[in-house]
Amino acid sequence: MESLSKVEKFLIAHIKYAYLGKIYYTSTSSEPEDFLASMFVEEFISPKERSYKKLQEAFKQGFHKLKEYWMIEISGYTVNLTSYGEQVANSITKEQYEKIKSEVIAGNF
Repeated sequence: MESLSKVEKFLIAHIKYAYLGKIYYTSTSSEPEDFLASMFVEEFISPKERSYKKLQEAFKQGFHKLKEYWMIEISGYTVNLTSYGEQVANSITKEQYEKIKSEVIAGNF
């Protein structure tokens, strides 16, 4: 596995466990990584919280890195785990995912 940060591990595991490896979305004119970062952050915290922008930026950078490493493919209005991304996601257990999720949401990344 590439050297992934806690945020990147969370994102790839979240796509696997919460979205079963595929996300369909409708975006505004913003770039997909911006929209997806906001969408994911808003699942867990309110835009009014102080940590919102910091987490949103971390998620945006995480999506860029996952795309750059060919772990996800963003095409049209879908995000898919690639076969390599599935292998990486499968190496993260549900328990590890839940632990990473609670740490990331708490701002420990």
